[in-house]
Amino acid sequence: MIRTLMELTKFRLSAAVTLSAVFGFALGGGRDIGPLLPATLAVLLLALGVSALNQYQEWESDSKMERTKRRPIPSGRVHPDAALAVSLALIALGTLLISATLKTTGLLLFLFVPLWYNGVYTTLKRHSAFAVVPGGVLGMIPPAIGWLAAGQSLADPEFFALGLLFFVWQVPHFWLLAAKHDADYRAAGFPTAVEIFGDTGFRRVLCVWWMLTVLCALYTAAIFGIRSSVILLLLAALAAATAAAGGRIPFRQLTAERASTLFRGINLFLLGTMTLMSIDTI
Repeated sequence: MIRTLMELTKFRLSAAVTLSAVFGFALGGGRDIGPLLPATLAVLLLALGVSALNQYQEWESDSKMERTKRRPIPSGRVHPDAALAVSLALIALGTLLISATLKTTGLLLFLFVPLWYNGVYTTLKRHSAFAVVPGGVLGMIPPAIGWLAAGQSLADPEFFALGLLFFVWQVPHFWLLAAKHDADYRAAGFPTAVEIFGDTGFRRVLCVWWMLTVLCALYTAAIFGIRSSVILLLLAALAAATAAAGGRIPFRQLTAERASTLFRGINLFLLGTMTLMSIDTI
């Protein structure tokens, strides 16, 4: 039962999303973990809820894809109505908790997430491979919650840089996942960037977004101002290695295995950058 619930709510992905709120708190200079604990719990509850709601919305499409046909709803382990009830309960709990913690600003951000993710983005991605671009806005919300919990303002230039990094990173992150499962997505009727651009064109466009992610990370580090020379050298080495890997994207065939490797690479780049910057801030 617990395992099924974790699958329905995409617990591992939701936990990773919650981690970005912790990074936002650390980079915001937060010291009192009092506001952090309820804020991160609220982010986790919301992430679990919108993930379950997304599975409810897409279970018929999931049943057509090899990667997703064994998920709780298409496999018959969970009735769609039960999944809907669980998702709405989690979203409500998370929203109530963030409202009590961060008041109106937190409430508005949380109300925006299901409207944008489950309303706009989930609908749009059935019709356009570019849905990930407006959908990337959602990547800014968890670090924003952490930033607010640290007592900072979303108008701060530092948060603009941080939010921009999370926004841009979402595009290669999602497109590489879609490229890894390209046949599955097409079978389910989802348009893909590979289908639109062709293999060569897609690799070129992917390379641009990959390099933009690296540049945004460097911009974020510059805006925050890295104090430790060791951290600065590690960030520079990480950025150089990631840029070198991205520079090879247009020249090598993007097989499912290579897309998977690059997917892990861009995720580890963001994780490494956030970890190093957080250590420097602390």
